[in-house]
Amino acid sequence: MNKIILASSSPRRRELLKREGIDFIIDASSIDEIMDQSLPISKRMTQLAADKAYPIHQKYPNDIVIGADTIVYFNEQIIGKAKDEEAARKILLMLSGKQHTVYTGVAIYFGKELYTFVEKTIVCFKDISSLIDDYIASGQWQGKAGAYGIQGSADCFVDYIIGDKDNVIGLPVKKVKEILKEFENQSHH
Repeated sequence: MNKIILASSSPRRRELLKREGIDFIIDASSIDEIMDQSLPISKRMTQLAADKAYPIHQKYPNDIVIGADTIVYFNEQIIGKAKDEEAARKILLMLSGKQHTVYTGVAIYFGKELYTFVEKTIVCFKDISSLIDDYIASGQWQGKAGAYGIQGSADCFVDYIIGDKDNVIGLPVKKVKEILKEFENQSHH
């Protein structure tokens, strides 16, 4: 049986895999998240996910390694993690009352094979201007793309979601499960 290794230290991705009853271990490398600006967004995402998975894949060449990277995309630009409260406030005000897109690039090594895909989810925020101060004070914006975590109290920011909510949390886990199943079937033949 191949081990499944999550090449991410994200507690949210860990929770999602756990919730699905997937048996896995965590071994994450710290790479500098440098995006190749010349690539189209989906290529950039899968490249980064593969970069995260690659060193772990080298450690476990015969196992399954899952790498992922999530970004918020708004007005033709990537909204990363806010470095301080002021930046977080700016981002949240910008997203308030509008629609943004969340992309997660996923790279899965299965032995020598590499499978990549990008999952896209559209999120529309209500007017949250009155809620921002409390949210910033709660510290929940820290370390999260777009300065919010949908699985925390920012849940009430959301007017509607088109697509997979898990993707917004950080991993489109249903799709990942489908791929793992496919891999499993392949290896039995």
